[in-house]
Amino acid sequence: MGRKLALIATYSLVLSFLLAGCGVQSSKPNGLSAPKATSTATSNGNQNASQTDNTIYRVPNSCKLEGVNAAFAKIIPPSKYIATKWQPAPGTDLYAAINGGGIACSYGDQEAEVGGTILWASNKNGLWDSRVAQWQKDGMVAVDIPGVDETAAYKLPEGATSADNLPAWRVNLLIGDLWIQLGAAFIQSWDEATPIINAAIAAAK
Repeated sequence: MGRKLALIATYSLVLSFLLAGCGVQSSKPNGLSAPKATSTATSNGNQNASQTDNTIYRVPNSCKLEGVNAAFAKIIPPSKYIATKWQPAPGTDLYAAINGGGIACSYGDQEAEVGGTILWASNKNGLWDSRVAQWQKDGMVAVDIPGVDETAAYKLPEGATSADNLPAWRVNLLIGDLWIQLGAAFIQSWDEATPIINAAIAAAK
C-alpha cells in the first residue's frame, strides 16, 4: 500500500488495534534476534519512577506534552494531542500499561485520521518480562534502536500488517525501568520513529 493510503488509515488503525486488542500478522512470524542487553532491569519499588545512569524516568503526569506533539508534527502537521477515553481489552498492551499505573496518549491530525499512540508504564511486578513473552509469540523481534540507549527493545518485523491487512508499525523499549511503546502505521523508518521515541523519553525525565 502506498504511503499516502497508509497515512490516511493510520490513526483509526492504531486506536482500533489498542482498543480491541486485535492481533498482528507478521511476515516473519517467529523470528528473533539477539537483544541489546543480556538482562532486563527489574522494578526498584517506585511505582512511578525508574533510574539508569543517574537519570530518573517517570510516567508523565499528563498527555499534554509539547515536545512529543512537536515530534509528531514534523511528520504529520498540524499534529495535536487527541483526548481518548480508553476501554482496553484484557490481555492487550494497553490494558497492561494502564492497569500498571501507566498512561496512553495519542497525537496527530484527527480530521485526517492520521496519528499514533504512545504508552508509558513503570516496569514493576515483572510487567516487561510478561509482555516480552507475548511479543515473542506475536512475532516481534529484538532490535537495537539507533540513537537511543535503551536496555532492550522489541519491534514488529518489516512487512507486518494488522488484522485488516493495513501496515502496522510498533516498537516497545525498556529504558531504566520504564516501558515505552510507540505505535504509528505512518512510520516507515527509524529516521521517522527515533525523534518521536527520543521525545517520549525526554517527556519521562
